[in-house]
Amino acid sequence: MSTRVALSMDKDWSFHLGDVDEPVEKTHSYIYNTSKAGACPGVPQEDFDARDWETVNVPHDWAIRQPFSEDGAANWGYKPGGKAWYRKVFAIPEKYRDKELTIEFEGIASRAVVYFNGSVIHRSFSAYTPFQIDISDRAHFGTRPNVLAVFVDADVWEGWWYEGAGIYRHVWLNIKNPIHIPQYGLSIRMEEIEENTWKVNLFTNICNQTEKDTEVRISTTLVDPDQELEVNINNEGVVCEAGEESQVETEFTIEDPKVWDIEEPNIYEVITKVFVEDELVDSDKTICGFRTIAMDPKKGFLLNGRPVKLFGTCNHQDFGGIGVAVPDALHEYRIERLKAMGSNAYRCAHGMPHKELLDACDRMGMLVIDENRNFETSEEGLTQLRTMVLRDRNHPSVIMYSIFNEEPLQGTEEGRRMAQTMRDEIRALDDTRFVTGAMHGGLDAEESAVDSLDVCGINYQTDQYDSFHEKHPDMPVFASESTSAFSVRSCYEEDDERHLISCYDERCADWGSTVRQTWKDIMARDFMAGAFMWTGFDYLGEPTPYTWPSVSSYFGMMDTCGYAKDAFYMAKAIFSRKPVCHVLPHWNHRGREGEMIRVMSHTNCDEAELIVNRKSYGHKKIDLYEQAEWEVPYQPGYIELIGYKDGVKAAHDVKITTGEPVRLKIVPWHRGMYNDGRDAMPVNIYAVDEKGRGVPDASFEIDISVEGGVILGTCNGDPTCHEDFGSGHRSLFNGRCQAIVQAEEGAGQMVISAVAPEVEFGSLMIPLSTKKTEPFVESIRQQYLTGWKMTSELFAEKPDVNMHVDEFDMNTWMDVQVDEKSGTPAIFEDQEGKYGIYRIRTKIPESINGRLPVLHFESVWGECSVYINGELRGETAREWPGPLDVELREKDTGTAEIRVLVKSLNFNAGLHSMVVFR
Repeated sequence: MSTRVALSMDKDWSFHLGDVDEPVEKTHSYIYNTSKAGACPGVPQEDFDARDWETVNVPHDWAIRQPFSEDGAANWGYKPGGKAWYRKVFAIPEKYRDKELTIEFEGIASRAVVYFNGSVIHRSFSAYTPFQIDISDRAHFGTRPNVLAVFVDADVWEGWWYEGAGIYRHVWLNIKNPIHIPQYGLSIRMEEIEENTWKVNLFTNICNQTEKDTEVRISTTLVDPDQELEVNINNEGVVCEAGEESQVETEFTIEDPKVWDIEEPNIYEVITKVFVEDELVDSDKTICGFRTIAMDPKKGFLLNGRPVKLFGTCNHQDFGGIGVAVPDALHEYRIERLKAMGSNAYRCAHGMPHKELLDACDRMGMLVIDENRNFETSEEGLTQLRTMVLRDRNHPSVIMYSIFNEEPLQGTEEGRRMAQTMRDEIRALDDTRFVTGAMHGGLDAEESAVDSLDVCGINYQTDQYDSFHEKHPDMPVFASESTSAFSVRSCYEEDDERHLISCYDERCADWGSTVRQTWKDIMARDFMAGAFMWTGFDYLGEPTPYTWPSVSSYFGMMDTCGYAKDAFYMAKAIFSRKPVCHVLPHWNHRGREGEMIRVMSHTNCDEAELIVNRKSYGHKKIDLYEQAEWEVPYQPGYIELIGYKDGVKAAHDVKITTGEPVRLKIVPWHRGMYNDGRDAMPVNIYAVDEKGRGVPDASFEIDISVEGGVILGTCNGDPTCHEDFGSGHRSLFNGRCQAIVQAEEGAGQMVISAVAPEVEFGSLMIPLSTKKTEPFVESIRQQYLTGWKMTSELFAEKPDVNMHVDEFDMNTWMDVQVDEKSGTPAIFEDQEGKYGIYRIRTKIPESINGRLPVLHFESVWGECSVYINGELRGETAREWPGPLDVELREKDTGTAEIRVLVKSLNFNAGLHSMVVFR
């Protein structure tokens, strides 16, 4: 192996919802033996029988598939947590012996205990923090299986929102040579030393796990966004001490690089290779972006020297019908939707995000506040903090690290000390970004966490902006959380009994403000660097201002599917420099003919004119934060809002009265997908009239199906909907719903269909492009041998193992249990020197795990000889229980009889545990 190998472990896990009851024997031998390395009883053991468990792939969120329960907590969306086990049995090829082997979990919700080959090897205390486990010492190589078991407790929570449950991010098996770059071992620092001239410092950590000092050569290559070579530098003669980790600094300058910006997010790639005597032993890469950031207490945030107001949103990590197990591509979809609104900043509320989210923000030009989950200075808390910084410090999108959100200790001297410790920890690893925290109190305290921050974040408390700035004129400040306005997509009436809130931007939480008021307060103050609205997307849980039957939030600029509410356009009008014009409501109000309808603008034009069925209702001057309204009598037809700048038409928006829904229309996010078994995307489904126009008030049930792929989840944005997220059966809510689909591995196309009795069905073919499947770790399949018989009496002398057995003989042979719980039969107790015979008639498969199987005895005791169809094929002698593998031949496949002759060597003997083909 010349360099590292990363193998996905996402496929084929055995999953059991609920704990597994493992009886505890209160005997000396049981307690003694289970106190040893590798002896954790039950699920972690190789002989545990998980045949009746469900097979799942990760990322996996089991809670999202559980039914809603009124007895549950509103915070968590009335979804139960629970406990569960995951188990994966796999082989590691012999060629990886003497390498560094690690298993990397990117995220498990919430608490987890990880077992490997019968031992506890890690305990995880945060759903948001990835971790890596070194299994080099405990790994089995060749055909002997490795057992990875994970117990997850999702009844423990870290947050007051829906957090999901399970192994909800990716898992990897990483193999490296003894001399290698460790995890997060590349860091890069860029500084503009004069105009268009940048100094670059690349820090490379090298681990030497050999027993001698070794001289290495480090080659560093910088590749520009067009994949052109910019720089190639070699560090010769670097001596890495045996058993130590060394850091090597590489410095160079680059002229006139392509700058990373929110408009042009240019990303460079850094490739580092390690050579020993001209042999490549490791290679790793990271990304970087050339950009400057600054926080000015009077001007706010500066990007590349120019003031940029942070038009931000806060967001939890769950999405639509899939919970927190978000496919990689969906992060790009979410950022694309936020960018379409004009947002330029994203706060990861309230924990370390998927790394794929940061990748999307890098590529698409979205600024990020990277947030730590736990405000703690314990060793565990600081480990979580360090992990965030080490993993994310090379992402150009990340501009701040947030160390807390609304903590009770924030306004105390104790909180100041904690924040200082955490800031020091961050700066030791990355002093190029700002440290912040989200304060919702304590701003006027004599001593508080503010004193230890680079930038102060204020949650709500708009009345504190000016007084804080006056008290701390040299402290940069921004609204880390704001708004908390309520609305339901395409709803234009207030009905608390039905949990409906209109989209006229009028209602908000007691502590919050409307979208318009939020930005009026921010834009009037240059010293406010920006604001992060709560929230960009609706999310499961926290259904404020209601409880049951509401199960998801009302705060979003978009619903849980990413469909825009009217607030989306209000924000866009404020954020955008281009003309924006949006009119509400829709114009389908059957049965209300002649009634006065409230019409409202969302525009950034100077003035707006409303036209209803060709009749003008006049021009109105536009105050960006007040907007304009008209009361007009409803008649079917259309309404049109025309926006003017300097007296010239600049933009317009039309709402038309549609006909009745006649068919379903399917609109994919993209026109194609990859067939690697991982790519996924949202597919939007609309009810349309005979002219193909979306019917905004259509609500009826449909059935969605997929050929050449699977449905990962469905959703419709209705905060009171209790339909199964995992089902293809879904109601349209105000004219639309959504399915998240994933292409089948190797398929040539995917066909999505939607049917309903009321309308014509919709169908769409998605072409699938071939993409190389991620190398993965295959799970070992095992076929258990059950139905064993044994001689009903033992023999004093060695018998003929191939003795004839009459088919009518029901007396000289007895049925015996041979599995992980059976142990040795009572007949062998204290029968030293005596013989017994086991036999079974079975069918030997031609292939398991892609090859001729092995006959594996998990545990035999005594002198054992194994015969297949009368031929001696394997033997061992064990004074204590131990395994035995018998190699099979092609001629063995098909129907066969297996007999095992056992001689007791001491006080017990026999087949002590399971027997399998694998």
